[in-house]
Amino acid sequence: MIDTDDMSNEELDVWSDINNPNNDADMDDWADTHNPNNDSYIGN
Repeated sequence: MIDTDDMSNEELDVWSDINNPNNDADMDDWADTHNPNNDSYIGN
């Protein structure tokens, strides 16, 4: 199990989307949010 205690609220939102069976998000979305070259990067 991943430790979510150190995640920001934005990370938690993405993580919950990925783990929600009713949502289309997947680990590609997680990678996108952590890639500074991506428009959906959470550091913006």
